[in-house]
Amino acid sequence: MTKPTNLAADSFKRFAAWLAALFLVVLGAKLWVVQLYGSPLPLWDQWYEAELFFRPWLEGHLTWKDFFAPYCEHRIFFTRLLDLSVIRLNGRWEPLLQMTVNVFIFATYACGLAYCLWEVLGRKSGWLICLLLAPFFALPYASENTIWAFNSQAYLLAIFSLATLAGLGFGKPGSRWWWFGLVTAVLGLFTMASGLLAPAAIAGLAVLRAIKHRRMDRGNGITLGAGLAVTVLGGFLTVAYEGDRLLRAHNFTEFASALARNLAWPFFSTPEMAGLIILPLALLAALYFRPSFVELRAAEFLLVLGLWSALQSIALAYGRGNFGEAVPASRYMDKLNVLVIASLFAVLLLSRSLSHPRFSRWTGRSLPLIFAVVIFSGLCRVSQIVMEDLLVPTRMMTLVAEERVETFMATGNEQEMLESPTVRPSPEVALLTLRNPKFQAILPAICLPPADARVTGRFSAATQWLLRNSTGILYCGLGFFAGLLGCALVRSPLGLAWENRPAGIAFLALLAALGFVWSKTPVKRETIERDLDYKLAAYFKSVDNFKRAAIFEHKAGMPKNQ
Repeated sequence: MTKPTNLAADSFKRFAAWLAALFLVVLGAKLWVVQLYGSPLPLWDQWYEAELFFRPWLEGHLTWKDFFAPYCEHRIFFTRLLDLSVIRLNGRWEPLLQMTVNVFIFATYACGLAYCLWEVLGRKSGWLICLLLAPFFALPYASENTIWAFNSQAYLLAIFSLATLAGLGFGKPGSRWWWFGLVTAVLGLFTMASGLLAPAAIAGLAVLRAIKHRRMDRGNGITLGAGLAVTVLGGFLTVAYEGDRLLRAHNFTEFASALARNLAWPFFSTPEMAGLIILPLALLAALYFRPSFVELRAAEFLLVLGLWSALQSIALAYGRGNFGEAVPASRYMDKLNVLVIASLFAVLLLSRSLSHPRFSRWTGRSLPLIFAVVIFSGLCRVSQIVMEDLLVPTRMMTLVAEERVETFMATGNEQEMLESPTVRPSPEVALLTLRNPKFQAILPAICLPPADARVTGRFSAATQWLLRNSTGILYCGLGFFAGLLGCALVRSPLGLAWENRPAGIAFLALLAALGFVWSKTPVKRETIERDLDYKLAAYFKSVDNFKRAAIFEHKAGMPKNQ
């Protein structure tokens, strides 16, 4: 995105402080999730990654074709490159380290989106942008991507898509930013299959501009052609995966129902709320076509951002129409939330563009905050559902898997691995990795014989320090926000003044949203695991498996030093 000419150099320095606060809040909140619910054991797709990708590397016959080979319907080149690089730098395969790296990528994406919004909405809105974005990125509703170390592709997709929308959509054709956006559009095709939707959204933006100006100028035509060309290329790269056929929408009713839930997110149980989410963007689109409208750049960015997320919702409704009938899968919520973010800032732009003498400054600035409070209530609700129905059961499942792997590595008895419940998705696949002597050099400590169980990688100590201090990082970010807000109100360096009460309300809304979700959550990992170990012991007693019940009773009573 080209840099505005009216921004003073020191204005970005001030905004950088708000970005730092946002980064710390997101980083601390996500590391907290990893600290409480992350497992040192490979989870789900990671066992397949080990067999299909790490094994050829360890055996010395990994080729560049393996990096680009399809995985389900995706080509996850950058996830494979990242995972292999982390292992090589660390010296061992440690899922908790991978999760931590992913959290840093996600926090960077949050700041990148804030920066783009700051450029189009104006420098005086920087404080509000960061405060309003914080709950979207700090609340744990998309925690599947946080605790599944393999899911870096969701964050990489978001970063490449944002770069494509900003560079290809708003750079002058032939300029550095335009070429940067075109390159990231192509690279995004190798994150996930839906990487082709960012250039498709750019093509939609070009059409929108042509309708607005009633002509297709040369530069806009070039952008349209580039967007369509990359979209078509993405279509050729996409592969059909028969294993996902059952998850697809089988008829229009299933598709429409799934799409309504997606568009209504976070109010997925009330599809009618899709109208509320889409309404601000629809009004902004109508205002955009008025000859007197001057905020063209801001409106275009919000509309293309909303279009990208809407296309993701459509693709999910078709490809996963039969999955997550009650609640959309958590790992998809990092795509669904972008439509809500675009809608929220559309309300902010509308309140600024439709100012009228009859409405006070307070009323105009309160409308976005009222809308934000409604949205944040939905974010809090879906976050609690994810914590109770996903994070806790997943950690219970991984505790069982950890116990099975530890027992197998101590005894060598494969029946211990095959006894259900055990490692998911398949103990047979996990055994291929655990029995392969080539893997002993990189396996996580939990997957090694008891004599080698203390072996760790180069960055293991740093990872554990970050996880232990995750709450401190979060509180530091919140304190930084509070300090910046206080300075802004007193000194008014960013255009804030005492009468701008919405600044305080936004900060209070952030605290309320985070506090509401985390208030009932233990601060320490040991507290959760002790409770889950007792529950597992009770479960195994109920099915007359007293041997495993005794194992978890022992684990619940012994001190943990994670």
